Amino acid sequence: MRTELNLLKAILGVLKALLGALLIFLVHLPNMLYQLLLLSYAAVFNNPQNLTADPKEHLKRARKLLKKKHNSLLLYAAIELRFALERISKGDLFISSISNKARKQYEPGKHISALRKNEPDSSYEHKMILVNKSNGIEIDMGRYKPLNRDKVSSIVGKLGDILHPKEGLPLGLSTCPWYRETRAFLWDTHNYIEELLKDRRPYLGEQGLDDIWEFKRIQN
Repeated sequence: MRTELNLLKAILGVLKALLGALLIFLVHLPNMLYQLLLLSYAAVFNNPQNLTADPKEHLKRARKLLKKKHNSLLLYAAIELRFALERISKGDLFISSISNKARKQYEPGKHISALRKNEPDSSYEHKMILVNKSNGIEIDMGRYKPLNRDKVSSIVGKLGDILHPKEGLPLGLSTCPWYRETRAFLWDTHNYIEELLKDRRPYLGEQGLDDIWEFKRIQN
């Protein structure tokens, strides 16, 4: 009898070991692979050293550069802010009816003008609601806030001017008014973009909608 019990215990022990090994392959190993994938994704796409299409990343880098208060970094902050504006204006063109020629432009002011011409709804702030015509179901697509065309064109012009060499600028003197004025302008630009991006979604036009869906735009 005791021999049979010992044999039964041994068999149960073997079964537990096999079950544990099976769980490693069915549960623990896939879970470990999943966690490793998450880590690799974070390392690639959440790495501030990499370029992304997100204007907030450019804005974040510009803010870090300006906070260091090194005059030599002002040019790099200007580049990041220029990229942020271009990312925003380009993003608004993604689902729109403008021509490919206009899409290939690099000037945010030209993007805004082309979008206003082809998509009049892009000229004002509104909430975008996607509506199913057959059953009335509504999907909230977020709030769109337009770029100020005149302001953006002025900013882009000044940013370009900052990036050109200055004749007669006493580069070695940190007390030069140019540094102070440039830093103030860059912070103003940063603050404008930061406020614009709060709870903002890129513009969504009617391009690509079929007979089932339509947009309802609510101003308030």
